[in-house]
Amino acid sequence: MQLITLTTPRLVLCPFSIQDADDLFPMLSDRDTCYDDGGYEPFSRDEKYTKLMETFAAQEGRYVIHLANSDKTPGKAIGMIHLMDNDRAVPSYEIGYVLNKDYRRRGYASEAVNAVIDFCFANGIEMITASAGSFNQISQQMLLKLGFEQEGVSHKAEKHPIHGIVDSINFYLMKKE
Repeated sequence: MQLITLTTPRLVLCPFSIQDADDLFPMLSDRDTCYDDGGYEPFSRDEKYTKLMETFAAQEGRYVIHLANSDKTPGKAIGMIHLMDNDRAVPSYEIGYVLNKDYRRRGYASEAVNAVIDFCFANGIEMITASAGSFNQISQQMLLKLGFEQEGVSHKAEKHPIHGIVDSINFYLMKKE
């Protein structure tokens, strides 16, 4: 599915561009954000980060979350959303998201994820799935607030640098007919 720019009252979501690399660096170099997002080590401004940005630019399905300027143009980049193909019997995506820790608990993630879900459902997708580490109660609560239902648990799904071996809590959301 071809991504288009999406706008909400406070945000502009744009398909990832290599020009977003500088704005995203503070988020992807922050230890807390990287550990909350899935337990990966923060990036340094080096060749590894450059390669990551090039990979993101080559992938389909990745949005950058920008604060909206007063004229509804993209402002500061504060996060990302990634849609990944999902192996289900109906058209579906798995959604993942990460937000700069300085912009959490303000409703930005819910607003952005909801906009992407609406776009997907309007374009033939029937199901969205998501997962959150068992330690990430805030993400789990947000998914439930957005209407997702818990689907199950992947036990001992990942090794987290702080929390050790953790389960992954799995969620799904079906398009309403």
